[in-house]
Amino acid sequence: MLEILKILLLAFFAVAVLLPVVRYMLRTISPAKNVGTLAADEIKYIQKQDLKLTIAYFFFACVLAVFFAGTLSLISSIVHSSGEQLYLLTPNFSAMFAPGLLLGLVVALLPLRLIQNTLLGHDTELYKTYIQRTEGESSMGKYRIIFLLLLVFAGVVAWYSLRWHVVIDKNKVEVNNLLGEERSYSMQEIKTIHYLGEEGKYVVTFNDNTNINTTYLKPVNLEMIALLSQQSGHRVIR
Repeated sequence: MLEILKILLLAFFAVAVLLPVVRYMLRTISPAKNVGTLAADEIKYIQKQDLKLTIAYFFFACVLAVFFAGTLSLISSIVHSSGEQLYLLTPNFSAMFAPGLLLGLVVALLPLRLIQNTLLGHDTELYKTYIQRTEGESSMGKYRIIFLLLLVFAGVVAWYSLRWHVVIDKNKVEVNNLLGEERSYSMQEIKTIHYLGEEGKYVVTFNDNTNINTTYLKPVNLEMIALLSQQSGHRVIR
């Protein structure tokens, strides 16, 4: 849970830093023309409304990040499931939270757009004027292009994250990484099995120093670890 909160804070700080940079670039590339100036008190008021939209965006991003992380974890289990497998390990919620957060940060713009008029009320037109004045008349079109590019990027990251899984049979272990590369190891190639001090958390290391950290995989049970230990001839190191 603490790790997830750290990722959320890091993401929000990244957005807080990148958003002003994007807006500055838009002001530089396409400065506003023939748009009336706003009074200082109007600008101050609109900036408060902008903060209201930002808070709503972060709320939607949090909810959608949790939803997408859980959904991706579930989809991964379904996609790689097969009746021939003795044990199948797929990314758990923690492992999928990063791609889920990326999707959440992008898709959160859609519900924000839907409730924007409701949040701003009669100040909607004033807000649009403010955006045109500060970021240029074509800024909304550029934001749409940026949104589509980010959506494609988040989709690609999510697709690659679904490829990671581990299959364990009686005599071998198959490891499929994010790039779709498959490595197969016999049980005798297991070098060490380390217990990390918490239930379900182990690091299995092979002779070529490839390792599997079950902290980010599910489901992990004692029967599976006992099988690895028995077939490899190595005791679990605590």
